[in-house]
Amino acid sequence: MMRSLVVGHSPSLLSGFERPLGVRRRSSQHCRPRSACLQPTRGRRLRIRVSAADSVNNTPSAAINSSASIAPDNKQKTQPASESSPVNRRSSSGTPEQSMLSSENGLIDGEDDVPRPSFFGPSMPSGNQPAAMISPLGPELRKKSWALRSVIKVFSTKVEPNYGQPWQMLPQRSSTASAFVVSTEKRHLLTNAHAVSNATAVYVRRPGMARKFRAQIICEGKMCDLALMTVEDDAFWLGPSGSTNGATSGPGPLKPLNFVDVPELQVPIAVAGYPVGGDSLSVTKGIVSRLALVRYSPAARLLGIQIDAAINPGNSGGPAFADLETGSVAGVAFSKSTGNVDNIGYVIPWRVISHFYEEYEAIGLYRGVPSPGFTTQDLENPAQKKYFKVPEGGSGVLVVRVDPLSDAAGVIKENDVLLEVEGFEVADDGTVEFREDERLEYGHVIRSQHVGDSLHLRLLRDGQELCVKYTLGLKDHLVPLVHGVDCRPSYYIMGGLVFCPLSSPFLEMVFGGTSRRLRRSDIPVPVLSALNKDKV
Repeated sequence: MMRSLVVGHSPSLLSGFERPLGVRRRSSQHCRPRSACLQPTRGRRLRIRVSAADSVNNTPSAAINSSASIAPDNKQKTQPASESSPVNRRSSSGTPEQSMLSSENGLIDGEDDVPRPSFFGPSMPSGNQPAAMISPLGPELRKKSWALRSVIKVFSTKVEPNYGQPWQMLPQRSSTASAFVVSTEKRHLLTNAHAVSNATAVYVRRPGMARKFRAQIICEGKMCDLALMTVEDDAFWLGPSGSTNGATSGPGPLKPLNFVDVPELQVPIAVAGYPVGGDSLSVTKGIVSRLALVRYSPAARLLGIQIDAAINPGNSGGPAFADLETGSVAGVAFSKSTGNVDNIGYVIPWRVISHFYEEYEAIGLYRGVPSPGFTTQDLENPAQKKYFKVPEGGSGVLVVRVDPLSDAAGVIKENDVLLEVEGFEVADDGTVEFREDERLEYGHVIRSQHVGDSLHLRLLRDGQELCVKYTLGLKDHLVPLVHGVDCRPSYYIMGGLVFCPLSSPFLEMVFGGTSRRLRRSDIPVPVLSALNKDKV
């Protein structure tokens, strides 16, 4: 039984036959050995007769004007054929008609090895040839990817306060982010603070499950952009239970991830999370590019790891793996540089995370990083160093301002030269040694301390060295930078006027316009001066 099928001309159609109708063929004297020259003619139509029996066996045969035949399976080597075989059939002139397709690589002989796709798609398995199957994920790969099951997707519903009109709230909006398990015993999840800030409802979903679970925020640190969450439902931590022949189906209990110290440069990093573009887990890879102090918030610059892996909206709060097989996390993805730059993303390292976690474990909340209580300038001018009696070969920075409300006011004076901070020698450019061939600003040493700790300094005053210490405290900002968690702005109405406290969010709302970014050119000069002094 034969069926007729009329199709239009297609290059993919021509690649599956020996010499279709409408294809010119060079004369025998111009033909090269084992080659067929194809010159398709536009607009021609081909009539194909397909055998129904062969279609059932997934090995269709076709004929064009009773002379064209299907090329042999390009996965099988060409075997010597009889004269009746379509591979080696002789024409009426006695010249063998060679197959158009190479049996080894699927290329058309004599056409400069230009690939031609088959009309019927990839070769189908014959009766004695098993069908190709996609191999499932092996046990070794699953063993190495166990850490990805601890990466959680976060769904937040936010209602932010309106600091420009404090009697009402901004419209409700939704966002997604990432988180991961840091403790199953205490049931702690770690994410970014900006991902759940001002949230009225937070839900989380683990990989392999469709159900969402309600989460509670137990600690939020806006200064370091970290937040700690917990889920009370046991099903979230243990996973669904079900067995088939004694084997547990579905995702099992969650496992905590472990942290490693700041990795070296060029170390591979894999960022896992749920960025825009899909609903499932995404993993991007890169390397550690740089270590530097990064502006986490308007209140502080803390240590950050720069990587070149892609970080997009939705990746916030996800882990940056130093080793997937062992579940070793180098930090938390939280931001990327925008503008005329490429492949610059930042990760919160373990040292900042441990500072946040230790303070929560000690007092149940995060107070922030301490302020040094003074500001300095570089001391790289030789004449200036000589004026302040810095000894030959010595280095340090010059104290130019002391905060009168800090404990440093009674210990440090202006024009003192800071020589050493907590045992680290300060260079003329204000840096200290971090690791071999790596240096960071001395402020990193101070901000690694906790509020209430004692800071030890070595100073040079009027040519005399002295060692001092004082208690670190928080910065007393003249213009408050951020409000408390879930805090609505206060206001007072009198005589048609609305009075509200001056704060940085208020300035952002009033002078930021629709983009909500601070336009400093529109801020009154005294207020701008106060903002600049409040920088840590």
